[in-house]
Amino acid sequence: MYNGRVVNIRTLYPELSAKSSMMSDSQLDDALGKYMSKNAYTVILRLCDILKDRFDFFTFRNVLKSKAGVAIILIPDQSDILPGSPDGCTESPMLDKDNVKAVCKNDKNGFHQSTLNAFHTYLLGWRSKAVVVVVEENEQSLKVMRTYGSDSPLFGSTDRYRISSISNKMIGGYKSINVFGTLKSAKDEADPEETTDGDDELSKDTDSNPQSKRTIVLCSHFDTFSLLQGYRTSGTNNSGLIALLELARLLEGVEHNEYDIVILMTSGAIINFQGAVAFANTYKKIDNVDLVICLDDLTGTDLYVHTSSKPTDVSHLFQNNIYRSVKEIFKNGVKAEAKVLFFQHEQFTRQKVHSITLTSVKDLIPFPLRQKSFEYGCNPSVLADHIVAIFRALTATLHCGRIKVDKSAIESHIREWDSMLANPRCGLTSDLSQLVSVRKIVKFLRPLVNDIETQKVSRMIAGFEVYSNAPVKLLFYRSCSTLYHVCILLASGLYIFVMWSMIRESPFAAWRDVTRAVHMTKARNTRDNSDHKSSERHQSKNKGS
Repeated sequence: MYNGRVVNIRTLYPELSAKSSMMSDSQLDDALGKYMSKNAYTVILRLCDILKDRFDFFTFRNVLKSKAGVAIILIPDQSDILPGSPDGCTESPMLDKDNVKAVCKNDKNGFHQSTLNAFHTYLLGWRSKAVVVVVEENEQSLKVMRTYGSDSPLFGSTDRYRISSISNKMIGGYKSINVFGTLKSAKDEADPEETTDGDDELSKDTDSNPQSKRTIVLCSHFDTFSLLQGYRTSGTNNSGLIALLELARLLEGVEHNEYDIVILMTSGAIINFQGAVAFANTYKKIDNVDLVICLDDLTGTDLYVHTSSKPTDVSHLFQNNIYRSVKEIFKNGVKAEAKVLFFQHEQFTRQKVHSITLTSVKDLIPFPLRQKSFEYGCNPSVLADHIVAIFRALTATLHCGRIKVDKSAIESHIREWDSMLANPRCGLTSDLSQLVSVRKIVKFLRPLVNDIETQKVSRMIAGFEVYSNAPVKLLFYRSCSTLYHVCILLASGLYIFVMWSMIRESPFAAWRDVTRAVHMTKARNTRDNSDHKSSERHQSKNKGS
């Protein structure tokens, strides 16, 4: 638990604030460092002020250097975040000092997504000694900022805070689920009576004809992880899942010819995609799988293919069909001793199942390190383009012919999914099967697949450390001064006098009662003192005799 005093650095050091405009960046940074190194401060700053105002930026930097400091940052609301990047200007001049760009003139205090990503990268570059608390900007948080740490607190009172629930719990084991099912084709919809409904019938059919069809698996992890595990789910995590759900909707009812299409949602992404291991080792038709297409982060405008094994015939055909939409294809082997993987297809490759990853991520960055904390949502237009490209490549691979696609409808669905999947789905801290968002996903898939199966994923975590955290609880309050208590005492006395005046029907009568009571009290005290002194003299005489 952290508690302390909220301060306004400008008010605390008014002379430094006044001179700051005439100081260079290094001089201002050094001066603030000298002042702030002596004490541990708690400050509340808006992100727009940190990125645009020199004094607030260097205040924030020096709080990060403070071992017991606390920086409470107000991040813009999701509705104020624009997709993409600003055109020809910068929204964060304090981060873009090396790039000579004009500062964007925004009417609102919102940002483009690239600006928040830049701030996330800036934070990752710090080994912060302070506690950094992120609060979404709204009327309540702005009121707290205006009230606490203001220039003139009421009656000289002190603004204070208390932070609870700061805990980083080490996770020793992981237990979760995979969800998967075979997508309905045109034949399934034409002959619904042949569709199996129960688990027993499904298992009988699977056992009696294990080599029925070759299989293509469309896969995405559906659990989430970020540095701020209790904060909003990022587009980095959601985009692949949204693409998977939209592809399931588009492919349902299409004739898949000689292939079955399996929709697979895996968990355990943060621990080297352990859901992929569980599926590859226990799926009854795994020998029939010719290709697993893993949908990763699709928030960027470019599309890349990553693979680690020799392509099968259907994989080669699919890659040829999507080639025009892909900027580059990378083939990198999987090191057996690698402790942290980059993409989910690497785990399938380890399990001897050919797989590729479709993503907008070009570089080989370990999965935990490329999670963006402030990437609120997806750009519907960009993600819809990727979905259409993947759908057309799949239908061409399956020899389905040309199928018309309504991109505007896809964009509308993306917005709906983006809103529905905003809450985190961290399998380290919660049971995924009980989350409302996961239940809605399963409800959406149920009419699209012949059956929905769940599979347990459990794993002891070894070789690296994984920690979970919970949302922080902030309590703001005021520690009242002596002057405040004196004022309360005087106000209470005045209230009693007014009430007594109303009872006596005259303030003069009430005042006489008060003065009489005071005189009687003084007389009684004087008499008691004289009696006490005479008693002491009498006792001393008795002792002398």
